[in-house]
Amino acid sequence: MKGKLVCQSGPTNTYVVSTPIGDMEIISCPRGLHSLQQMAPNDKDFIPSPGTMVTVKSQMYQDNGYTYKPAVLCVQWLQHYFAADKSNLNSTPPVCSSVYQTGTFTEAVCKTLQNKVTFGQLISYGSLASMCGNARACRAVGMAMRNNQISLIMPCHRVIQSGGKVGNYSGGQKNKIKEWLLKHEGAEI
Repeated sequence: MKGKLVCQSGPTNTYVVSTPIGDMEIISCPRGLHSLQQMAPNDKDFIPSPGTMVTVKSQMYQDNGYTYKPAVLCVQWLQHYFAADKSNLNSTPPVCSSVYQTGTFTEAVCKTLQNKVTFGQLISYGSLASMCGNARACRAVGMAMRNNQISLIMPCHRVIQSGGKVGNYSGGQKNKIKEWLLKHEGAEI
């Protein structure tokens, strides 16, 4: 587990959660998520476990479920996501404003992706750049995806190459996981 982050909104707490794609780490302050990432550095040994229940395995600091409410909401969201319960995926846990600067292209990319590309949909880097107001910013979209700290909720796995190839996930380190996520969502790949 990473150390405690300091945020203007308060101290962070780190949770480890079991999921069908392996353990994930949630880092949250009282106001929102800072990170949601797979803990394995790559997918070399990736074997999906679809029957795995999403549960909290550990947390750095005990909580009453109120102080770190965004983390609790994230666990609930992950439960719905891995159950393919699309009716409960529209209400995502809040993301701390410190994750990306307000008014930046990265913020526009992440929010557009989160709000307009839904479960099972795919979008190309170029189309996402166009939706964000700059059709020629494909590389900037790719960089925003590579640096995404809130995986699944900011669904960078749904962004593919314009020719229809799946492309890379997590800098090319977790492409098997990307393919599994897209199949889980029923995306046409």
